[in-house]
Amino acid sequence: MSKTQLAELIARQMSSHDLKGIGVAVSGGGDSIALLVLMARYAKQAGTALHAISVDHGLRDGTDAELRVVSAQCAKLDVPHTVVHWTGWDGAGNLQSNARDARYDLIAKWAKTRDIDVVALGHNADDQAETLLMRMARGAGIDGLAAMAFESQRHGVTWLRPLLGAAREHLRDFLRQENVTWAEDPSNENRDFERIRMRDALKVLAPLGLNAQTLAVVAGNMSDARAALEWHTSLAARDACEMTLGTVRIDLERYNALPVEIARRLLVRAIMWVNGATYSPRRGGVSQVQNSMKNGVSSTVDGCQVVYKQGRIYVCRELNAVRGISCAIDELWDGRWRFTGPADRDGLSFRPLGEVGVRSNDAWRDLGLPREAILSLPAVWCGDALIASPLTDQGTEWVATLERDADTFIATLLSH
Repeated sequence: MSKTQLAELIARQMSSHDLKGIGVAVSGGGDSIALLVLMARYAKQAGTALHAISVDHGLRDGTDAELRVVSAQCAKLDVPHTVVHWTGWDGAGNLQSNARDARYDLIAKWAKTRDIDVVALGHNADDQAETLLMRMARGAGIDGLAAMAFESQRHGVTWLRPLLGAAREHLRDFLRQENVTWAEDPSNENRDFERIRMRDALKVLAPLGLNAQTLAVVAGNMSDARAALEWHTSLAARDACEMTLGTVRIDLERYNALPVEIARRLLVRAIMWVNGATYSPRRGGVSQVQNSMKNGVSSTVDGCQVVYKQGRIYVCRELNAVRGISCAIDELWDGRWRFTGPADRDGLSFRPLGEVGVRSNDAWRDLGLPREAILSLPAVWCGDALIASPLTDQGTEWVATLERDADTFIATLLSH
């Protein structure tokens, strides 16, 4: 792939965005350095400001040298460069997953301080193929096998992957032609990491036709299939679902009439809409919930409670998931409720209604929701005293507004 073709990949992806400033994430490796150079040229031609950011995870030696390579290249290109540090690793969970999530979070916070809405990432065709193999090994469904998106939304930022159509070696050839140096991450030789083992496997599979280009086509096909399924899931949602006080109510008869995969997707998206999660719950957990529903038994998954009652399914927030959440009056509670009320707010905070709040007022019984859904609704408290429950008591001066409304639920289905 020529430098002209690489530049066209960048221009094609960026042309739909009218921006004053763009961010680019740069680690120092060949992929991200190539992206930096290409983005700098595009930004200069488009008259757009470009800002670069690197995340130091503090997990290995040699990072300082890699960041010096980035800083030097940014200086040559006259691109402002920021380094942010991650200090949140406690040794628990999956290291690469935690590091990835932290990286997105840190970069998003940096972007917002500079009024940057779009950040470019250096993922390429080889990354696509490696990810596909990793997900195949885990028995992934269509969503897992679908291609990485050229464009996605996360933490209020648009993430672009303009180099997904380019092979890793094409990017290094470009850098060699331009006499640009890059740093090799030693972890790329560490076979303890699954991705590196998959990289090795691709070298063996390539002579059989299973190369990055072929797997990218497969991922693209899966992406098309996913889009079709999500479209039909959105139609099912319009027909079978209602949203009431942050709870998704699903008509059981219509739900049971759906094809198995559409029904599963509808339940998954309802759960994600309620808990605000970026990633869907594990398939095994969803299967357990579905089995419980068949037996008319309520169950919990990913901070949500799925309640069966009188021919309907209710997906609501689980009380235990929000029991410890408390925030100031001007903050968003549980990532989705915003309150307005009287000016005198000294000593007030938001917490879930809970058992104490439910027992204090029977008005909730007229709302047509199960008790489980009412328990997790936010209320205004002063210490241990319940001041107001605006979602169950219409006479209060306080008003609670849901940030994610019914239209957002449908839009979420289509955006995935």
